[in-house]
Amino acid sequence: MALSVNVTVNMPMEMVDDVTEQAEEHGMSRAEYIRFLIRQADDSPFAVPEQSLTSTDCESKKGPA
Repeated sequence: MALSVNVTVNMPMEMVDDVTEQAEEHGMSRAEYIRFLIRQADDSPFAVPEQSLTSTDCESKKGPA
């Protein structure tokens, strides 16, 4: 298992609220969601995850209405 290091990032509370909401909608923790977003950046040095987050993925995780 790879070593994990905590990194602190300051952001406005509204941004934290938005990130938390989006993470929950995708069934992820805030940290998982932020790591996902970093990997998705056009100039990210990290491998792009095979998973993509779309509104369809979000709806399928919520189940039928």
